Amino acid sequence: MSVQSLPATQKLPSYQLVRSKKRRSIAIKVVHGQVQVRAPQRVSDAEINRLVQAKATWIAEHVERQQQQLQGLAPRLWQSGERLRWLGQPLQLKVSQAGRKTCERYGRELFVTVTARSNPQQEPRRTVIAWYQRQALQWLDDFFAHWPAEHGLQPQSWSVGDFTSKWGHCTRQHQLRFSWRLWMAPAWVVTNVVIHELCHLQEFNHSKAFWQLVAKYSPSYQEAEQWLRTYGSTLMHNHYLDYSDAD
Repeated sequence: MSVQSLPATQKLPSYQLVRSKKRRSIAIKVVHGQVQVRAPQRVSDAEINRLVQAKATWIAEHVERQQQQLQGLAPRLWQSGERLRWLGQPLQLKVSQAGRKTCERYGRELFVTVTARSNPQQEPRRTVIAWYQRQALQWLDDFFAHWPAEHGLQPQSWSVGDFTSKWGHCTRQHQLRFSWRLWMAPAWVVTNVVIHELCHLQEFNHSKAFWQLVAKYSPSYQEAEQWLRTYGSTLMHNHYLDYSDAD
Protein backbone atom coordinates (compact mmCIF):
# COMPACT_ATOMS: atom_id res chain seq x y z
CA MET A 1 0.00 0.00 0.00
CA SER A 2 1.33 3.43 -0.93
CA VAL A 3 0.30 6.83 0.35
CA GLN A 4 0.86 10.19 -1.29
CA SER A 5 -0.54 13.74 -1.06
CA LEU A 6 -1.19 15.72 -4.20
CA PRO A 7 -1.18 19.54 -4.29
CA ALA A 8 -4.33 21.48 -4.98
CA THR A 9 -4.92 23.19 -8.32
CA GLN A 10 -7.65 25.56 -9.39
CA LYS A 11 -9.88 22.69 -10.49
CA LEU A 12 -8.57 19.64 -8.64
CA PRO A 13 -9.14 19.43 -4.86
CA SER A 14 -6.15 18.49 -2.74
CA TYR A 15 -6.37 14.90 -1.54
CA GLN A 16 -4.46 12.08 0.09
CA LEU A 17 -4.09 9.04 -2.15
CA VAL A 18 -3.87 5.53 -0.70
CA ARG A 19 -3.18 2.69 -3.14
CA SER A 20 -3.81 -0.93 -2.27
CA LYS A 21 -3.50 -4.22 -4.16
CA LYS A 22 -6.69 -5.50 -2.52
CA ARG A 23 -8.95 -2.66 -3.69
CA ARG A 24 -11.14 -3.20 -6.75
CA SER A 25 -12.54 0.31 -7.18
CA ILE A 26 -11.85 3.96 -6.36
CA ALA A 27 -13.44 5.39 -3.23
CA ILE A 28 -13.52 9.06 -2.17
CA LYS A 29 -14.09 10.01 1.47
CA VAL A 30 -13.98 13.28 3.38
CA VAL A 31 -12.66 12.64 6.88
CA HIS A 32 -12.13 15.42 9.43
CA GLY A 33 -12.37 18.01 6.67
CA GLN A 34 -9.68 16.31 4.57
CA VAL A 35 -10.12 14.37 1.32
CA GLN A 36 -8.96 10.76 1.11
CA VAL A 37 -8.92 8.72 -2.09
CA ARG A 38 -8.41 4.95 -2.00
CA ALA A 39 -7.62 3.24 -5.28
CA PRO A 40 -6.32 -0.05 -6.72
CA GLN A 41 -2.64 -0.19 -7.65
CA ARG A 42 -3.42 -0.61 -11.36
CA VAL A 43 -5.47 2.61 -11.74
CA SER A 44 -3.56 5.53 -13.26
CA ASP A 45 -3.18 8.94 -11.62
CA ALA A 46 -5.00 10.48 -14.59
CA GLU A 47 -8.06 8.30 -14.05
CA ILE A 48 -8.10 9.12 -10.33
CA ASN A 49 -7.79 12.83 -11.06
CA ARG A 50 -10.69 12.68 -13.52
CA LEU A 51 -12.94 11.12 -10.88
CA VAL A 52 -11.87 13.61 -8.20
CA GLN A 53 -12.50 16.49 -10.56
CA ALA A 54 -15.94 15.11 -11.45
CA LYS A 55 -16.78 14.98 -7.72
CA ALA A 56 -15.27 18.42 -6.96
CA THR A 57 -18.58 20.05 -6.01
CA TRP A 58 -19.56 17.18 -3.71
CA ILE A 59 -16.09 17.22 -2.14
CA ALA A 60 -16.13 20.98 -1.56
CA GLU A 61 -19.53 20.82 0.16
CA HIS A 62 -18.43 18.05 2.54
CA VAL A 63 -15.08 19.65 3.32
CA GLU A 64 -16.70 22.99 4.16
CA ARG A 65 -19.40 21.42 6.32
CA GLN A 66 -16.96 19.28 8.31
CA GLN A 67 -14.48 22.11 8.80
CA GLN A 68 -17.27 24.39 10.05
CA GLN A 69 -18.39 21.73 12.52
CA LEU A 70 -14.89 21.31 13.90
CA GLN A 71 -14.41 25.06 14.25
CA GLY A 72 -17.43 25.20 16.55
CA LEU A 73 -15.94 22.72 19.01
CA ALA A 74 -13.22 23.16 21.62
CA PRO A 75 -10.33 20.66 21.35
CA ARG A 76 -10.57 17.87 23.92
CA LEU A 77 -7.94 17.87 26.67
CA TRP A 78 -9.41 14.99 28.71
CA GLN A 79 -9.86 17.18 31.79
CA SER A 80 -12.61 17.52 34.38
CA GLY A 81 -15.63 19.43 33.16
CA GLU A 82 -15.44 18.31 29.54
CA ARG A 83 -18.41 16.59 27.94
CA LEU A 84 -18.65 13.15 26.40
CA ARG A 85 -21.76 11.25 25.40
CA TRP A 86 -23.18 7.82 25.99
CA LEU A 87 -25.96 6.86 23.56
CA GLY A 88 -26.47 10.54 22.79
CA GLN A 89 -26.84 11.66 26.40
CA PRO A 90 -24.23 14.12 27.76
CA LEU A 91 -21.73 12.85 30.31
CA GLN A 92 -19.56 15.26 32.28
CA LEU A 93 -16.02 14.03 32.74
CA LYS A 94 -14.59 14.07 36.27
CA VAL A 95 -10.86 13.25 36.56
CA SER A 96 -8.99 12.76 39.84
CA GLN A 97 -5.96 10.90 41.22
CA ALA A 98 -6.11 7.70 43.23
CA GLY A 99 -4.11 4.58 43.91
CA ARG A 100 -5.43 2.81 40.81
CA LYS A 101 -7.17 3.52 37.52
CA THR A 102 -10.97 3.35 37.48
CA CYS A 103 -13.83 4.62 35.34
CA GLU A 104 -17.42 4.57 36.60
CA ARG A 105 -20.60 6.28 35.55
CA TYR A 106 -23.03 7.81 38.04
CA GLY A 107 -26.02 9.39 36.36
CA ARG A 108 -24.71 11.96 33.90
CA GLU A 109 -21.17 12.03 35.25
CA LEU A 110 -18.25 9.82 34.31
CA PHE A 111 -15.70 9.56 37.12
CA VAL A 112 -12.16 8.65 36.11
CA THR A 113 -9.29 8.09 38.52
CA VAL A 114 -5.66 7.85 37.40
CA THR A 115 -2.43 7.33 39.30
CA ALA A 116 -0.05 10.15 40.18
CA ARG A 117 2.53 8.88 37.68
CA SER A 118 0.04 8.83 34.80
CA ASN A 119 0.26 11.07 31.77
CA PRO A 120 -2.41 13.75 32.52
CA GLN A 121 -3.94 13.49 29.03
CA GLN A 122 -3.15 10.03 27.72
CA GLU A 123 -4.15 8.05 30.80
CA PRO A 124 -7.66 9.52 31.18
CA ARG A 125 -8.20 9.00 27.45
CA ARG A 126 -7.09 5.37 27.56
CA THR A 127 -9.19 4.71 30.66
CA VAL A 128 -12.31 6.25 29.14
CA ILE A 129 -11.89 4.36 25.86
CA ALA A 130 -11.56 1.08 27.75
CA TRP A 131 -14.79 1.94 29.60
CA TYR A 132 -16.62 2.65 26.33
CA GLN A 133 -15.40 -0.60 24.82
CA ARG A 134 -16.65 -2.60 27.81
CA GLN A 135 -20.01 -0.86 27.85
CA ALA A 136 -20.44 -1.13 24.08
CA LEU A 137 -19.63 -4.84 24.15
CA GLN A 138 -22.26 -5.35 26.86
CA TRP A 139 -24.74 -3.39 24.72
CA LEU A 140 -23.99 -5.69 21.78
CA ASP A 141 -24.32 -8.80 23.94
CA ASP A 142 -27.79 -7.64 25.03
CA PHE A 143 -28.77 -6.69 21.48
CA PHE A 144 -27.84 -10.04 19.97
CA ALA A 145 -29.41 -11.92 22.89
CA HIS A 146 -32.76 -10.44 21.78
CA TRP A 147 -32.17 -10.49 18.01
CA PRO A 148 -34.72 -12.95 16.56
CA ALA A 149 -33.11 -16.14 15.24
CA GLU A 150 -35.77 -16.37 12.53
CA HIS A 151 -34.25 -13.36 10.79
CA GLY A 152 -31.43 -15.66 9.72
CA LEU A 153 -28.76 -13.01 10.30
CA GLN A 154 -26.53 -14.45 12.99
CA PRO A 155 -22.88 -13.31 13.30
CA GLN A 156 -20.13 -15.67 14.39
CA SER A 157 -18.73 -13.06 16.78
CA TRP A 158 -18.66 -9.34 17.53
CA SER A 159 -16.10 -6.97 18.98
CA VAL A 160 -15.46 -3.28 19.67
CA GLY A 161 -12.29 -1.56 18.48
CA ASP A 162 -10.74 1.88 18.08
CA PHE A 163 -11.55 2.70 14.45
CA THR A 164 -11.34 6.29 13.22
CA SER A 165 -12.64 5.95 9.65
CA LYS A 166 -15.60 3.57 9.89
CA TRP A 167 -18.44 2.80 12.28
CA GLY A 168 -18.58 -0.91 11.68
CA HIS A 169 -17.32 -3.74 9.53
CA CYS A 170 -18.52 -7.19 8.55
CA THR A 171 -15.92 -9.77 7.54
CA ARG A 172 -16.45 -12.70 5.19
CA GLN A 173 -16.04 -14.91 8.24
CA HIS A 174 -19.29 -13.34 9.59
CA GLN A 175 -17.49 -11.38 12.28
CA LEU A 176 -18.86 -7.94 13.16
CA ARG A 177 -16.55 -5.19 14.39
CA PHE A 178 -17.52 -1.72 15.57
CA SER A 179 -15.88 1.51 16.68
CA TRP A 180 -16.40 2.45 20.33
CA ARG A 181 -17.10 5.99 19.08
CA LEU A 182 -20.43 4.80 17.69
CA TRP A 183 -21.87 4.60 21.22
CA MET A 184 -21.67 8.36 21.60
CA ALA A 185 -24.48 8.57 19.01
CA PRO A 186 -28.16 8.15 19.98
CA ALA A 187 -29.31 4.57 20.58
CA TRP A 188 -31.50 4.49 17.46
CA VAL A 189 -28.48 5.43 15.33
CA VAL A 190 -26.35 2.74 16.97
CA THR A 191 -29.08 0.18 16.34
CA ASN A 192 -29.24 1.12 12.67
CA VAL A 193 -25.47 0.72 12.21
CA VAL A 194 -25.53 -2.70 13.86
CA ILE A 195 -28.43 -3.80 11.63
CA HIS A 196 -26.57 -2.38 8.61
CA GLU A 197 -23.60 -4.65 9.35
CA LEU A 198 -25.88 -7.61 10.09
CA CYS A 199 -27.43 -7.27 6.65
CA HIS A 200 -23.98 -7.67 5.12
CA LEU A 201 -24.08 -11.26 6.35
CA GLN A 202 -26.61 -11.89 3.58
CA GLU A 203 -25.67 -9.17 1.07
CA PHE A 204 -21.92 -8.49 1.10
CA ASN A 205 -22.31 -5.30 -0.95
CA HIS A 206 -24.39 -2.12 -1.13
CA SER A 207 -26.75 -3.28 -3.84
CA LYS A 208 -30.45 -2.52 -4.10
CA ALA A 209 -31.15 -5.88 -2.45
CA PHE A 210 -28.93 -4.89 0.48
CA TRP A 211 -30.75 -1.60 1.11
CA GLN A 212 -34.10 -3.35 0.85
CA LEU A 213 -32.94 -5.75 3.55
CA VAL A 214 -31.78 -2.86 5.76
CA ALA A 215 -35.14 -1.12 5.31
CA LYS A 216 -36.93 -4.31 6.33
CA TYR A 217 -35.25 -4.44 9.74
CA SER A 218 -34.49 -0.72 10.22
CA PRO A 219 -37.22 1.42 8.59
CA SER A 220 -35.57 4.64 9.86
CA TYR A 221 -32.19 3.83 8.33
CA GLN A 222 -32.21 6.89 6.06
CA GLU A 223 -32.63 9.21 9.04
CA ALA A 224 -29.80 7.42 10.83
CA GLU A 225 -27.54 7.69 7.78
CA GLN A 226 -28.30 11.42 7.61
CA TRP A 227 -27.52 11.83 11.33
CA LEU A 228 -24.12 10.23 10.82
CA ARG A 229 -23.40 12.41 7.79
CA THR A 230 -24.27 15.50 9.84
CA TYR A 231 -22.52 14.72 13.14
CA GLY A 232 -20.30 11.71 12.51
CA SER A 233 -17.15 13.58 11.48
CA THR A 234 -16.78 15.13 14.94
CA LEU A 235 -17.32 11.83 16.76
CA MET A 236 -14.62 10.24 14.62
CA HIS A 237 -12.10 12.97 15.40
CA ASN A 238 -9.62 12.18 18.19
CA HIS A 239 -9.38 15.83 19.23
CA TYR A 240 -13.12 16.56 19.54
CA LEU A 241 -15.39 13.51 20.04
CA ASP A 242 -18.59 15.53 20.41
CA TYR A 243 -21.22 17.34 18.39
CA SER A 244 -22.38 20.82 19.19
CA ASP A 245 -26.01 21.23 18.19
CA ALA A 246 -27.79 17.92 18.63
CA ASP A 247 -29.21 18.39 22.14
